[in-house]
Amino acid sequence: MKYNALLAVLAISVLSIACSENRTTKSGIIVNIVEKGDGPELKDSTILQLNMKYLNDKGNEQWSSAKAGGPVPIQYIKEVWATSGTMYEALEIMKVGDSATFEVSAKDLYENTFKTAVPDSLDTASNVTFYAKIVSMMTTEEFQAFQKEEYEKAQAKAQEERVAAQAKMIEDAAEVIKKDGEIIDQYLADNGITAQTTESGLRYVITEEGEGENAQAGNQVSVHYNGTLLDGTKFDSSYDRGSPFGFVLGQGRVIMGWDEGIALLNKGAKATLYIPSTLAYGERAAGSIPANSILKFDVELVDFQ
Repeated sequence: MKYNALLAVLAISVLSIACSENRTTKSGIIVNIVEKGDGPELKDSTILQLNMKYLNDKGNEQWSSAKAGGPVPIQYIKEVWATSGTMYEALEIMKVGDSATFEVSAKDLYENTFKTAVPDSLDTASNVTFYAKIVSMMTTEEFQAFQKEEYEKAQAKAQEERVAAQAKMIEDAAEVIKKDGEIIDQYLADNGITAQTTESGLRYVITEEGEGENAQAGNQVSVHYNGTLLDGTKFDSSYDRGSPFGFVLGQGRVIMGWDEGIALLNKGAKATLYIPSTLAYGERAAGSIPANSILKFDVELVDFQ
């Protein structure tokens, strides 16, 4: 058993050595090829897609393409890379598909490659360790086609997420409407009130008939009201102010329960509206009205035109 285990360890060690290869740049940078790819050597003026990260001499990550959203595109221009520091010198001797690690001088990296001063957090004399993989190599035309495809994929995914979110919102709203409806119906039953129910879930009782046609969307209406929570807590009243409230009906200038409820009335009519939270302020609070509140309004359509 011990002999077999030793053979296994030796086999793993030999395999690791076989999979690793050191290449040296013209300035002496040692590039350790951790995993050899099966792609070609780099071609001038192509676009490379790189997975890459680099760490300071204390092992702290300075930057990562994974955290930046995925492989980063870099154009390989041989003439430019030749004078852009040892990072490019190391990348240049890699092939497509290669994964490698190498160290470059922090001073050279920042001053010659990034064209900026070495940050105060780094020792100028220290080295920066890179881990890089050349994922792909494309011509400019191929890269543009790739970007278009990725954009279309992202748009399609975003649309799917929007549709899913809307479906979830509709599902959640339906559940709230059902729950609020049950609460309102129980309140009505407990108080011996017979109400009519609209398709949206609004409950209403016409307590006094008016005259003429009902108000319609676009009409300027004048409404008196008392507003309370279902437990009777008053939060607002135009009667207390001695002046009716005016607004244009059906324009979204009031809560949905009002736009729908006032349109059920004609001039002089009075009614009580029992409005589910989804037709009121929903999950947000409004003044003294708590979030997710069912509202009760005693309303009077004073006039409209």
